[in-house]
Amino acid sequence: MTQPTPNLTALQHLPPEWQQWLLENLARQVPPESLAKVLAEHGMSDACQALADDFKLVPQAAQPRPFVDVSHNRLTLPDASPQVIFACDSPEVVVLDNFITAEECAQLIALAEGKVEDATVVDPATGEFVKHQDRTSMNAAFARAEHPLIARLEARIAAAIHWPAENGEGMQVLRYRSGGEYKAHFDYFDTQSEGGRKNMQTGGQRVGTFLMYLCDVDAGGATRFPALNFEIRPKKGMALFFANTLPNGEGNPLTLHAGVPVVSGVKYLASKWLREKPY
Repeated sequence: MTQPTPNLTALQHLPPEWQQWLLENLARQVPPESLAKVLAEHGMSDACQALADDFKLVPQAAQPRPFVDVSHNRLTLPDASPQVIFACDSPEVVVLDNFITAEECAQLIALAEGKVEDATVVDPATGEFVKHQDRTSMNAAFARAEHPLIARLEARIAAAIHWPAENGEGMQVLRYRSGGEYKAHFDYFDTQSEGGRKNMQTGGQRVGTFLMYLCDVDAGGATRFPALNFEIRPKKGMALFFANTLPNGEGNPLTLHAGVPVVSGVKYLASKWLREKPY
């Protein structure tokens, strides 16, 4: 194996502590492919690419994923023109304002109120959906295109993220009252767990998440990304998209996120999980 050298171009893209980490691991003969993966997972894409160039690594083929084209500050969709108000490259996070109208928000909330029940999480051991203390909210689940409004919103989402509507789970509307929260979690399935593999049998991996904020919240209720140290405060009509996987298809640990407890008011949120294949 090529011995580490201070002339590695990857070092130019790293802070001192990461330079030391890289050199120490290369000296231990850790495969450069493994180190490049760690750099990518921590958002250091420039250093990852430089390391690949240094060692002439063969890149893994990129997997198709949903994405939002942020080359312009406003999207031009068939029935909406939301504004791009925030964009992050690694992981891919995009916030869109005025994605859903106030009237659509009110109508979706009304539809959900007639069918709410306790929200659930995926049991990693069994793949079953179970109630859990980490998620304290009420949930209303809709089949795809169950209602004309649902079909319209799903088509709008598909246009915004360049991803087929059928490559996604049914829309859900969540209601969080005071104190309601969803503790830090990943949306992608753990491929090493029995439950994760079971859930991937139909539709494959959850490659992206699309959220729509249906109301303003007096205090609390943000969507927080602990690894990135930022949060998105809820605002009626706003939408949030993030890619759950890396370009090679593996889950991106930087997408760890949480629904911060609601302090005052009620939070209504619509969510749609995007799959790699028809679901």
